[in-house]
Formats: sequence, C-alpha cells, structure tokens
Amino acid sequence: MHIRTIVAMAVTACTVTACSSSPAGPDAFLGFCDDQHPLAPTFTNMQQLFRACTSCHGPEVELSLVQAASYDNLVNTPPPNYASPPTDESCGVVLVKPGDAAGSYLFQKISLDAPCAGSRMPLDDIGTPSPLAQCAQTLVHDWIELGAQND
Repeated sequence: MHIRTIVAMAVTACTVTACSSSPAGPDAFLGFCDDQHPLAPTFTNMQQLFRACTSCHGPEVELSLVQAASYDNLVNTPPPNYASPPTDESCGVVLVKPGDAAGSYLFQKISLDAPCAGSRMPLDDIGTPSPLAQCAQTLVHDWIELGAQND
C-alpha cells in the first residue's frame, strides 16, 4: 500500500470518528447527513430521520412516526396531550403547518432549548435532550417551509 493511501485512510478515519463538529444525536449514528452534504427537503428524507425516533414514537403511541402513519400524524395535526406524565403539548399550534416552520410545533421541539411545552427533542436514552445536528434541523425546517409535501 502506498504511504499516501495510508495517510488518506487515517485522515478519513479521524474525520469520521473524532473530528466531527456536529453534536451527537439520532442523526449522528444514522450518518445520513452532515452540514457539507445536506439532504433534499423531501418527506422520504424526513422519514429516514424518523427511523431513529421510532423507539419512542412507535406504532403503539399517539404520535407514531412509523412510515405508514407519520405523515398523517404530523401535517395539520395538533400535538397529542399525554396522560403519563400529564402534558398539554398543544401550545395553540399544529405539529406541522405547511409553509410555516416557525409556527410548527415539530420544528419548535427540535430547534428550541425551551419549547412551549415539554422538552427539546430528541431525548437520549436517559431522558436528556440531545439536539439534532444542524443538517437535520435544516431538513425539517426546509421541508416544512416548502409546503410539507408527501413525496
């Protein structure tokens, strides 16, 4: 093996494992976007992001993000009110208001340190907010701003 190849492999390994500037979060282990390689704002890519959320937002909960249900559960739909623990998540907005990311509760929950109710999402495995990388937040923002189409 040539020395240049070995050096290139070492630099790549450092970049991928230790030198990332993105905060850890569900999208970090999926490895599907980074700030230099953003994804097109399509629902297909949104669903790819939601795959990391289905351990908590699976088919058995009110806000299921599984592929068969997520679009209908999000777009023009008010947030559910949870009984355990009791939480009023409504805040007077819908989860996704097409064309208005700032007015969409989903975007507020992933982008604000103190959303109007509950905690910033996603939560890590011990219940502490673990913000998504900026590329994932941008994906959600842009998809909503462009009308939240179901492609």
